[in-house]
Amino acid sequence: MTRGRLNHGGIALAGAVALLAGCQQAPESGNTTAPTPSATPTVAGVRALPEAEQLKLAFRTAYGKDGAAQVRDGDSDVINVKPGQLLWIGDTAVLLSPGANESDCHACSGALAIAYLKPEGEGFAVTGKWPTLVRGSGWGAEPEWRVANEFTDNPAIYVESGWSGQGYSCGGASITELKPDGPVQSERVWLSASNEGAVDETTGKTFGGEPLSNLEGKIVDVVKGKSFAVQASGTATFVERYEYRDGKFVPLQKESRLSC
Repeated sequence: MTRGRLNHGGIALAGAVALLAGCQQAPESGNTTAPTPSATPTVAGVRALPEAEQLKLAFRTAYGKDGAAQVRDGDSDVINVKPGQLLWIGDTAVLLSPGANESDCHACSGALAIAYLKPEGEGFAVTGKWPTLVRGSGWGAEPEWRVANEFTDNPAIYVESGWSGQGYSCGGASITELKPDGPVQSERVWLSASNEGAVDETTGKTFGGEPLSNLEGKIVDVVKGKSFAVQASGTATFVERYEYRDGKFVPLQKESRLSC
């Protein structure tokens, strides 16, 4: 009888241990939800600032002043630049600062100054400057520029400019790709040519005997990062083509009929 009582007690004890183990393994209903992963990491440093503050700080870092500064083309042209736009290409900040030439002569042109910066602490550090790579037309005016995304994988600066003198005029465009390690400017894209101002009304020809030529071109058939064409119309109709080679656009024709 004593042995039987011990066995019953052992069974009861084993059952209690099993029941206790089961209670310890089962989670409480209030702790069933796993911790939620954190959201997108918070942007720190200069990139956390509003865009206007980033632009202001980048300009101050690049040129040492707020609002306006001067850059030089060698020892000659002085360009008065101002904050324009700040672009990010990966972790590189690209500062675009348009400016007019201090001289308003016919052959004097303004420029779009380019500076590359990198985040450093709570601000920027300059890694490169190209103050007058992108130029405009004459009379000292700022370039008429825009950021273009249709030509190259990286953003590019597109500027149209022209020249005129003694009855002749011509125009073209520059495409400057903002690559991560610095800007690269393609060869000039010619878009217009005219001798109309030099043509004698009586003879219908220029002093050198050339007939009237008045041509306007338009960029068409753009294949990003590969090619585009210029469709010319006016006193003649033809197409000129450009291809992307070795990091920039180059003309396929030896000489453009739309050049000066």
